[in-house]
Amino acid sequence: EDAAKYAEALRKKEITVAQVKKKIEQQKREAAREKRRQENAQKAEAVSDPLEAGAKFPTIVLDPPWDWGDEGDINQLGRAKPDYATMSLHDLLNLPIPKLSDSDCHIYMWITNRSLPKGFQLFEKWGFRYIALLTWPKRSFGMGNYFRGQTEHVMFGVKGSQMLKRKNASTLLPDWKRGPNGHSSKPIEFYDFVESCSPGPYLELFSRVNRDGWKNWGADV
Repeated sequence: EDAAKYAEALRKKEITVAQVKKKIEQQKREAAREKRRQENAQKAEAVSDPLEAGAKFPTIVLDPPWDWGDEGDINQLGRAKPDYATMSLHDLLNLPIPKLSDSDCHIYMWITNRSLPKGFQLFEKWGFRYIALLTWPKRSFGMGNYFRGQTEHVMFGVKGSQMLKRKNASTLLPDWKRGPNGHSSKPIEFYDFVESCSPGPYLELFSRVNRDGWKNWGADV
C-alpha cells in the first residue's frame, strides 16, 4: 500500500526519491521500536522487578527523593521537610536508569528550581540529552529565601531519536491541583499528559500510587 502511494507521489513529482527513502527508514525504525516495546511489556509483566526481567522502557517518569542538604541553604525558608527517606546526589547518580531505559527513550523528571543543577548531572550520567523544561504553575505560594516559589518543573530528556506522539504539547502545564498523597505529591493529571506524548510501556520510579498500564518501581508501592 505504501509502495503504491509513494510511486504515485513520485509520478506526480509531489515527493523526491530522497524523501521516499527517508520515510521508509523512519517506518523501519518505528517498526523496530514497536517490536521492542511489545517484548519489554511482556518482560515487565512477568515479574515484579523489571531489572530482574531485563525489561527496558521507552518512557520513564521519576520524582527523586531529593536531599536538599547539599544545596547550600540547609534551612531553606518555606521548604517543608519530606515525610519519606531522601537520597544523596551520589546515590541518585548510580540509579540503574541506563539498564531500565530503552535505546530510544523519553524521561520526565520532577525537579524544583533549586535542584536544577543536579538534574543536568543526572541526565548526563544516565545518557539522556536535555530537551525542555516543563513548568507546573502551582496554586499555592511557597516562602523561599529569595523569591516566593510558585512553580515546579519537569525536566524532559531523550535517549536515541524517539519523537513525541503529538506536536501540540506545551511546556506550560495546566494549574493542576496537588496530588492526594501528602508532601510533594504530584498532580494525577500528569500521567494522562505523559501518555498523550510518549509511548508505553511506562515505568515510574519512586512511585507513590499504582496506575493501570504503568510499572511501578521503588518507594511507597
